[in-house]
Amino acid sequence: MNHTLYSFLIILLFAYLFSQLSSRLPILRIPVTVSYLIFGIILQTQWIPLSEDDVQWLNHLADFGLLFLMYISGLEVDMRLLQFPSKVDNQKNNPMLLGILIYCSTLLLSYLLCLSMVQWFHMNANPYFLCLLFSTTSLGIILPILEESELIHTDFGQSILMSALLSDFLTMVILSLYLGRLSGDGAFSTLMTLAILPMTLVMYLILRVIQRLSYIRKYAGDAKNRLRAILAILALLCIIATATGAEPILASFLVGMLVSALPSRDKDKIRDYSHGIGYGFLIPIFFLSVGLDFDLDTFHSSSALLFLPILLFLAFSSKIIPALWLVKPYGWRNMIAGGSLLCARLSLIAAAAQIGVTVHQLTHAVADSIVLVAAITALISPVIFVSTMQNRIESKV
Repeated sequence: MNHTLYSFLIILLFAYLFSQLSSRLPILRIPVTVSYLIFGIILQTQWIPLSEDDVQWLNHLADFGLLFLMYISGLEVDMRLLQFPSKVDNQKNNPMLLGILIYCSTLLLSYLLCLSMVQWFHMNANPYFLCLLFSTTSLGIILPILEESELIHTDFGQSILMSALLSDFLTMVILSLYLGRLSGDGAFSTLMTLAILPMTLVMYLILRVIQRLSYIRKYAGDAKNRLRAILAILALLCIIATATGAEPILASFLVGMLVSALPSRDKDKIRDYSHGIGYGFLIPIFFLSVGLDFDLDTFHSSSALLFLPILLFLAFSSKIIPALWLVKPYGWRNMIAGGSLLCARLSLIAAAAQIGVTVHQLTHAVADSIVLVAAITALISPVIFVSTMQNRIESKV
């Protein structure tokens, strides 16, 4: 057995034991996904010796884990929610409508807060760019937490999921267009980043036609063979996304939505197999990698600590206040829990902050503070959610 595989097996063993112990703490009730992230940070102490090749190998596996997580995110979207109910009485509990209201409110409030803080505290940052950063959330954290809490298939869980989806992907699209305008790229190059959307629709229509052709459909095989086909489609669309300048994670999410939209007698089995591969193996590896790659020196940076209190206030207020839309259908306690979970941010905001430095929209001090905010919210937001959440909401979608 080579050293890389030996180290990986030891990490899997102790990461599982750590997650089981930390999730049973009587006060904190740390979610499993967060415990894997914390264990990744602990690995930086090198108590399990890891070479540079070992870390690189783990990161490559984690990259696929992120793609698979985004695929599961799309798979968990109830496609019925993309239609607004015809009755006015049903609209107030509709997850799609609540998600849109929360996202639009977040975008507006973030802009007002960012503009005020840039002026009051003389922050050397573009308020428009800062607004986009704080409109994001971390779907990668929110989905596993909702799954773990068994809330993903409730109205409340779908409302949080829909808000997170809109926050991540609409912001990603707006940010791509904004950066394209800054760089002076032509309209064609900018629009090419959105080409993955119609391509996914074409793929859906092709698959629907194939489903109606019995002499082709018989080759689909069982659920295991269909899952292999889904992974092939995921690979194809991720390759297309990369070639057109779009984000592969967006393509992965669209593949999940595509599978969710296609009628199939094996859909429940495909979902179970996908969850087994994802939550049982790939997604924990992703969170381990995030913790392992986190730069702890940021906590010792005086420039990063300078704007930290201001940006933490911005991070929480820009999500919790818009979550007031959840009060009427779900109550105050669930609103606080849901708003706190939506505050969780991770890789997207950290990556966008570094891009902001590159395109001269943020200073290094502000970007370092944003990375710290992402780390803090990723760790404490899920804990707040689990601690304040009421017993399972019985309202099913």
